[in-house]
Amino acid sequence: MSKLPGPGEIFYLTKDKPYQVITIGIHKETCESMVIYQALFGDFKTYVLPVSKFLSEFQQESKEKSTGIKEPEKVSLCNVDDEDPLKTGKNENALEINNEKINETETIEYTDEKMNEVLLSFLDAKSYSKKLEIVTTHIKAMDDRLINNMAASLDCTVNEGPLEQRLQELIYCLKQLSRFEDRRLR
Repeated sequence: MSKLPGPGEIFYLTKDKPYQVITIGIHKETCESMVIYQALFGDFKTYVLPVSKFLSEFQQESKEKSTGIKEPEKVSLCNVDDEDPLKTGKNENALEINNEKINETETIEYTDEKMNEVLLSFLDAKSYSKKLEIVTTHIKAMDDRLINNMAASLDCTVNEGPLEQRLQELIYCLKQLSRFEDRRLR
């Protein structure tokens, strides 16, 4: 077991208690190689041990195998010695697929600019009374989606139902909010 543990490797030093090697460091004063590893259970504490002590603990666990206890497993999450797949061109197809998916989701079309203007002016209004004024002046432009967006921005719920009923619930919510609005200048 003279092989150094690498970053990302997981060791099971005891049953059901995995530890992941974060990196190999060097002690500043003694220049001794140290293993920095983290428990992957409980409080996820981070530990530091000299490489020799870390390896001896691992070997001690493997010696217990002869007494009937299961040998600790070593799992490698990534192989540090592998070449970069982006540089070698092995992963070009995956990169192209990701670019296609990104391009598909980039285009969002709005069908009615008037709806967006109403919503934007509603969201930009400084007071609830101004928001109420915007809603009442644009009643003809209201639809379910616009009412939902406005209600969500106010943190109020508007129940499903006929459009007129939903609009009245939104107006009631705005009246109540504007009633308790602080009009004092600070």
